Parts: sequence; C-alpha cells; structure tokens
Amino acid sequence: MNMERYSLANAAETYSVDLPDYLVTAKAFLAAATEYRTKVEALEQPTLAGVNAKNIAKTIDAILAAAQHGERLTLATQVENTADGLLTDAYMRFKGVLLIALAKPFDEAAEAFMAVYDRAPDAAQDPVVVATLGELVRVRDEMAGRVGQSTPQGDAYDLPTRVTVLPYKDVLAVKIAHRTHGMQRGSVEWLSAMLSVEGVRLKWQTPAQQAAHVAALPRSYPVTV
Repeated sequence: MNMERYSLANAAETYSVDLPDYLVTAKAFLAAATEYRTKVEALEQPTLAGVNAKNIAKTIDAILAAAQHGERLTLATQVENTADGLLTDAYMRFKGVLLIALAKPFDEAAEAFMAVYDRAPDAAQDPVVVATLGELVRVRDEMAGRVGQSTPQGDAYDLPTRVTVLPYKDVLAVKIAHRTHGMQRGSVEWLSAMLSVEGVRLKWQTPAQQAAHVAALPRSYPVTV
C-alpha cells in the first residue's frame, strides 16, 4: 500500500470512520489478485519424472498447462495492476468522505485547546489534545494535494486556511508569517502562534469551505476614525 493510502486507512481506523462498501470491495479485489499472482509465481515446472500408467494424462496435462506459465503470470499481473488502480480510485473517492468526517475530532480537540489558550496563553495544554491536533494537521496536509489547489485566490491562502479561519487577508503577510516562522505545522508552538493573531481560530476546513472562506474575507480590518 502506498503511503497516501496507508495514511488514509490509518486515519479512518484511528478516528473510527467506517470504510464504505466500494472501498471494502476494492481492497478485497486487490488482495485476491495479489494472492493469485503470488501463487502463479510460485508454481514449479513439472516434468515427466515419476510418470506411470496411472498418471500419464495428469502428468502431460500439467506439463502443457505449465507451458502457459509466462502468459498466465502476465495476465495475473495485469489483473493485479487493474485492481491496484481501482483501489487507488476508491481511496481518492474516500478522501472526500474523510475530509468531512475528520472535522468532528479536529474541531473538538481545537475547542479544548482554544479554551485553555483563551484563559491563559502560556498554560500547559493536554498532551492528548496537542497530539490529536498535530496528527490531524498532518493528515489534512497529506489530503490537500498541490498547495493552492483549494484556494483559487492564491497559494498563500491555502496552508493557513486548511485548519484555521482568518479575520482578514492581510494577517497572512503582516502577522502569521512572522509569528509562525520556523515552526512545525501542527506543533503546540505553531497552534499557539496562530491563536496569538487576533481573530484567528482553529477550525477544520474542506477545500470548498476554504475557497468560500477566503473569497469572503475582507482585505483588512476597516479603519475607523
């Protein structure tokens, strides 16, 4: 299993997201195809050794069947490749399900983290909450695809808005870049630095939510006289 499929499967298991039937079916197809291809590879070339009056037909049939070993292995490999592609397609479809399902555990952990931060920014955070947020930020980034793909307004808006909402666009250049410089995304330091920017809140966002959020953001806070 490639790393992206492994990550999606692991996230589903960790956060109790049921696998849909189309994904279960695709997994079973690939498992069966791989098992068959492995058996074909392991077949030994039969010979006339041990032939006798009782097994002439069986022995000759086995030798003739083995003569097609190369073709059989080629076909078995083709089927396995087809099954692997179908499983990848199923996981890409499942990614959309996870993008919605993982909002709940992230937002619950985010609410707990922000409650502590809002009371006292320097207070110790629950390690389980921090670990959950860090892991889900990593998973969200893995599911995101190319940076900027979710936010037609520009690449700079994509990374921050995957797991936060912003008060206005100028915080990206004016505050966020400065306060989070050199920090690992999803770390307790990064989470706290994001919240140190007035108006920034932690929140899981799907690509569609990101695009809508950024499109609705004002450039900056209105200047009052």
